[in-house]
Amino acid sequence: MSGGSQITPLKKRLVALLTAVLTVAIRPAPKASAGIGTIDAHVVRLRNNHGQVICTLFTPSDRFPDKSQKGMTMAVPIDKKQATCRFNNVRYGNYAIVAFHDENHDGEFNQNWLGMPKEGFGFSDNPDTLRKPAFNDAKFVVNEPVVQVMIKLNYWF
Repeated sequence: MSGGSQITPLKKRLVALLTAVLTVAIRPAPKASAGIGTIDAHVVRLRNNHGQVICTLFTPSDRFPDKSQKGMTMAVPIDKKQATCRFNNVRYGNYAIVAFHDENHDGEFNQNWLGMPKEGFGFSDNPDTLRKPAFNDAKFVVNEPVVQVMIKLNYWF
């Protein structure tokens, strides 16, 4: 019997270690799952505690700021001239929010005969513009479990 054909305990351990390392190295990596988060949109600078605040969440594919395809709209109560709209189970990605102060509690964004807003309104990222902002003007990123957004309302009258 030749000494080269025997497997020593050391060789057995090396083979076992090499097998374990190769098994881990060639195992496919787990697929990254899309993260899910919560958005807390804090709406501030309300002029009074009347009515409610209505928030709509937009994705890049929605017709911002006019129509959300996903229908993620909510009405929340006002407390101490502020309100918080909480959107749960939101996939990580880019979003924008439109909020308005529904002072008369009719569920509509009221405007005068010229189309000027009669109720307070605001957008995420608080763009400083006199025209309707584009999605990118109000965009923010959800990339962690909880994202805080502040929306400052504006009143024209």
